[in-house]
Order: sequence, then structure tokens, then C-alpha cells
Amino acid sequence: MSTLLRVLIIEDAQDDADLLALELKHGGYQVHYRRVDSAEAMRRVLEAAHFDAVIADYVLPGFSGLEALAILKEMGLDLPFIMVSGKMGEETAVEAMRAGAHDYLLKGNLTRLVPAIEREIGEAAMRREQRRSERELRSKLDFVQVLIDTIPTPIFYNDTNGIYLGCNRAFEEHTGLQRGEIINRSVHDVLPLELGALFRRGEDALRGEGINRGLEGAMTCADGARRDVIFYSAPFKNSDSTIGGIVCAIFDISERKASEMKLRYMSTHDMLTGIYNRAYFDEELMRLKQGRHFPISIVMADVDGLKEMNDEEGHAAGDALLKRAADVLRSSFRREDVVARVGGDEFAAILPGTEEAALDEAMERLEQSLAAHNKREGAKHLRLSIGAATASSGEGLMDAWRLADERMYRQKKGRTRRMSHSVIMGGEATSPALSAPP
Repeated sequence: MSTLLRVLIIEDAQDDADLLALELKHGGYQVHYRRVDSAEAMRRVLEAAHFDAVIADYVLPGFSGLEALAILKEMGLDLPFIMVSGKMGEETAVEAMRAGAHDYLLKGNLTRLVPAIEREIGEAAMRREQRRSERELRSKLDFVQVLIDTIPTPIFYNDTNGIYLGCNRAFEEHTGLQRGEIINRSVHDVLPLELGALFRRGEDALRGEGINRGLEGAMTCADGARRDVIFYSAPFKNSDSTIGGIVCAIFDISERKASEMKLRYMSTHDMLTGIYNRAYFDEELMRLKQGRHFPISIVMADVDGLKEMNDEEGHAAGDALLKRAADVLRSSFRREDVVARVGGDEFAAILPGTEEAALDEAMERLEQSLAAHNKREGAKHLRLSIGAATASSGEGLMDAWRLADERMYRQKKGRTRRMSHSVIMGGEATSPALSAPP
């Protein structure tokens, strides 16, 4: 059974049109054709009917094959267009092909007409299929774009060279750039320096290692805010299973980080005074016990009169007294020293790398700091009972702690009413009492 072929023939001579149709019939086609010889007729027929191919004479009275080809393009029709002419030189043929004709023939030699029609109909079908696939792909991409645009997390995807292929609206806001300013640019031209470093680490996914489960870092966003982020990345593949690029997502974890820092702070600090708490003190003591920062000195301090103040003036006044004690102790020691509240009215300080002579100097600073504090406070004197001891090795650290505590307790109990010195050192005197007894 012959194949139906619907052909539009642009020809002023009916006989020539019949010859073209006959040649196609000899090629095995069932030919239905329409002949036109003007631009108006061509537009009218193309709007009213569907055709499989167009065959046009190169020159017609008041019309031409090149004009017909231009009309076909203007109407957006992708049909095989075969140019025929009674006389066609090489220059004419080149002109026709440059204009978009798919082939050219001489009227006196139509042997290539059927093969040309078959070839061009096949290629036109392939182009239609390609356009259909492209439309489907665009539809899918449009859907994906709408989908990722609804996600508040910045998302972008790049090829294997780090060139942007796409991104979502959140990423535009994140960078302060429009999509047109991002696409086809390098990731290192767009991302902040810190995030660019994370991207380079995330490129491991391109080597087939799968999803990068998260790299944490910090970056400055377009609004100037500093954010903690976690960076996820994963490769995507082409239809031939080769790696096409990498998809990345940036999660803002600033709030989580702030919560973690707050929890960490609360777990290691005394909420009333703001210095370290007993748990951190114990942990640090055990850590230093295994370290190499010896000698280590320990200072114990007790706030005198706290119970009386709580009873007479209320707990708010007692809390204020504890805060004052913490401020004095914190200001008297070095930044690397650990000052902690280890009990209701007890404080402790760990002084790494501090031998007895340096401990004496620290005690003098504490005495001076306390005296200056009490001078500022006037009648509301802060009184501390203090004991101290030094350990030369890890084995003696816990003994030094107990000795410092005993000296503080002994001094507190041995206080007499006539003792009015702001600071009472542990032991019998000053420096000799600050080291462990033989």
C-alpha cells in the first residue's frame, strides 16, 4: 500500500506541477497536491491544510522560491523545502541552501526528488521529535524551577566545571543577584569566599562518592549578616550515566548554633555569676591532671557573711554579694586561669603553669583587687576566706585541691572578731601557707 504524501507545489505552470507529482507517484507515493503561484495563495493554503513537504520553483512571475521559503519560516512551519529550477547555477544553489532550502533540483533531472523527499521528511520528523522532547524537558524544568523556588533553602546546580546551570529564588536572595546574573558564571565568581571553600570540599561528590552529608561553615550573606551554614551536595547524572554536575543546598543553622552555644554555655557556666560552674571545674581539673601544665596552683575562696546577708537583707542582696565576689576573682587572675563557682558561697580558681612564687603574686593581685573593690563599695565590704596550694604533678593535683580547701576552711573557722583584713590567706601566714606542707 502506497504512502500518502501531501505536497504544496509552488509553480506557475500546471504541466510542471503534474510532472513533479508523477515523479513522486513513481517513487511509490499516493500524492495529493495543491498548486499555488502567489504569496497570498500560499499563506491561505498553508493556513487551511496540512502538508508533508513543499516544492517550489526558483522563479515565478511576481513571486520566487526564496520568497516562498521566507513565508514558510515566517509562519513557523518546519516542512521539507525542495527548490527546483529550469536553470540553476552553483551560485543560485548556494543562495537557496543558505536561505534554508533543504535541497535543490533541476527540472530536467528529477531522479533525486524522491530520495530528497524521503530524507527530508525523515529529518523533519526527527526535528519534531526533538522539539517535542525539548518542550517536555522545558515543562519538567519549569516544574522543577517552581518547585525549588517554593523552598526557602538556597539551592543551585552547576556543571562539572563549576558553571551555574540554575538556582532557586532563595539563592538569588542569598547572593543578592538575579538569576540572569548567576547562570553561566563560575561558582567561585558568585559564592562568598568561605562558601566557595565549602563548595570545593563538596566537589568530592563529583567523583562518585554520593551525597555529601554536610559541611559546616560560616559566611556573610548579601544583607551583610553573618550566618552559620551547613552545605549539602550531590552529583546528578546525564542520560549516558556520566556525571553532569553537582546540586547543592545551603542550610542556615545560625539559630541551631546559637541554641547549641547557649546550651553549652549553660552547661559550663554558673547562671548567677557568669563564671564557670562546678561541672566545668571538675572536668577541667581532670583534664589538667593528664596534661603537662605543671606546676598547677589551686585557690579556694569562701564568701564570708553570705548567710547573714540572706537572712537580714534578703536573697537578692546575697546574690549581689556573690556576683561581686565573682567579679573580683575574675579580674584578679589571668585569662587562661579557670575561675568557677563550686558551691553556694564557694569559689575556686585553677592556675596552670603557676609555681609557688607566681601564686604569691596572684594572691597579692587578689588582695589589691579586693581592697580596690571595697573602697568603691564603701561600707558594703566583701570579705573572703582563701586557701591555696600548688601541685607539681598530676598525682598531687587532687591533694593540692583538698589542701587549699582545708586551708580556706581552717582560716574561715579561725577568724576572730577583731580580724578586719579584707583578705585572710590560708595557712599560718602568706606565701609559706600557699604551698602544700611537707
